[in-house]
Amino acid sequence: MVSICAPTSRKIDDCSNAAERSWPNEISPLSSISQSFSKTYAEARRKFLQAIPGSRAYPLADLFTPEGERLSIDVGWLGDPQGKSVLVIISGTHGPEGYCGSAIQLDWLHSLQGAELPKGVSILFVHGLNPYGFAWDRRVTQEGCDLNRNFIDFGLGLPANPGFEELREHLVPPALEGPLFDAAKAAIQSFKVMHGELAFQIARKAGQFSDPTGMFFGGSEPSWSARTLEAIASDFALKDRQFIAVLDVHTGLGPYGYGELQSEHKATSTSHQIAVEMFGPSVTSADLGTSTSISIEGTLQLYWERLLGDGKYLYLCLEYGTFDTEAAQRVLLHDQWLHVHGGGDRSSEFGTNIRHQMRQHFCPTDPIWAEAVLFRARQVLRQTLSGLSERVLGNKP
Repeated sequence: MVSICAPTSRKIDDCSNAAERSWPNEISPLSSISQSFSKTYAEARRKFLQAIPGSRAYPLADLFTPEGERLSIDVGWLGDPQGKSVLVIISGTHGPEGYCGSAIQLDWLHSLQGAELPKGVSILFVHGLNPYGFAWDRRVTQEGCDLNRNFIDFGLGLPANPGFEELREHLVPPALEGPLFDAAKAAIQSFKVMHGELAFQIARKAGQFSDPTGMFFGGSEPSWSARTLEAIASDFALKDRQFIAVLDVHTGLGPYGYGELQSEHKATSTSHQIAVEMFGPSVTSADLGTSTSISIEGTLQLYWERLLGDGKYLYLCLEYGTFDTEAAQRVLLHDQWLHVHGGGDRSSEFGTNIRHQMRQHFCPTDPIWAEAVLFRARQVLRQTLSGLSERVLGNKP
């Protein structure tokens, strides 16, 4: 069993005497911040490739970073190639949120150097699932779709979002100030008065499949990232494993610096019950109304459900809070406005400013926030490895 108690790269051993060791170096994640957090996608990718030699690249053709470097989803395996249970840790589903997810992946790799994973348990690191959004500080993919709304079964038709259709022209108005902007704000406020705040949140961000220029667009077909995730799952034979635990790192919702474990499963499902067994009441559920997130269409959970089936996996978003909802709405509006009405040039002065806003909102350059992120992530790692080990040993159904 791996025990997480130290931020150093030495072999991880018993934590029982941790309180007697020097403080803060032995127990504080602060010493890991600089080596884990990155300033650019290219830097994060280089660090990841150095931390896990032999990783496999899934390149995104014909698109490049702002520095002119290649874009790629990079995947690394830690542990027994035949591991019965696998922890899959994903970063970058929503672009700039990848800075946090990448830092967690790097911190885990540094912490686990020289350590033995529990018998039968392995870890699959998926770095930069949306490399375009990661590199260019966009929530969406190069196709313009929200990747965490892109996993519906397109063969069954597109989900409707009547509230979005009612507000469609007002959510990204032609101007960010002045009469047109004020008219859009008034229309949104009128909708809230008539239908309530929850209805507005559903209309705005539950997912929509009718307007490619609108926010939270789920796409009209599986995106490149979605297809590549299928290839990764096939290449690493995930369908043949005994059990898969997926942690998808996100930021932007909830208390500042806290990592909420959000279950995307139906509350009555076996997979949700397994999540509660492994993590206790810290697991929240949009289905039960205990999550800071509303229920949304087309999440990655649907992919894993189709691949593995209820009870053979769990999918959780590890969601870290940053700033308030109003700030999130503002920065996402500015980002979308740039591409709908502002020409889309992310290298312009305005575009560069928006990129900075996106980065700061979804990965604050605050060591207090960063320390909280890594501290919570190590706790989740320990709990996940413990739960997977129990399943391998047969102590859990």
